Amino acid sequence: MAGMWIFDRAREILLFPKEAWEKIKLEEIKDWKTIIIYPVVLALFSAAAFFIGYFIVGVRIGVVGYYRMSAIDAFFSAVVFFFLALLGVVVTGFIILFLASYFLAEGDFFAALKLSVYSATAPILASAFNIIPGLKILEILGLYGAYLLYAGIPLLMKAPHDKEQQFIFTSIIFAVVMVLLIHALVGSYVSPIFREMIVY
Repeated sequence: MAGMWIFDRAREILLFPKEAWEKIKLEEIKDWKTIIIYPVVLALFSAAAFFIGYFIVGVRIGVVGYYRMSAIDAFFSAVVFFFLALLGVVVTGFIILFLASYFLAEGDFFAALKLSVYSATAPILASAFNIIPGLKILEILGLYGAYLLYAGIPLLMKAPHDKEQQFIFTSIIFAVVMVLLIHALVGSYVSPIFREMIVY
């Protein structure tokens, strides 16, 4: 199947990051197809899990009870997650590009976007744990994306030796903050829905 390359790439980047980055480094992206389709498919997968988890499975809220969102609320919550995930990828790419210029690293926007897109594999797929909201805590596994970024930056955007570690760790900090911000924004959208359900 044509789309299987997406799941093959996700498996490679998660299980064999150094080898995957070497392969990604050699890829020339003359159109935007690969770099756009990959995060869109992953985000759709996790958004579908989000919808199933909150509409079909439901959430136990302490001793208060067991609640499920309406189909409309679950759908729009999944849509919010989907667009914020993609926005986060793009913004992180711009941040990496800005930091690269500040730390005199080599590379262009394509390299920065590759780093953002493929290191986001872990946090985006970790959000699929929302399919069983009780396992939401396992989203913390998405922080593995920080290691993916750590492994990828020296290959795709090499900085001068005296600035390399600063560039890598500053990029990681901003990327982690972006992931946490996205989760906070999704939570700020979802929480009022459940509060309203509890009240009524």
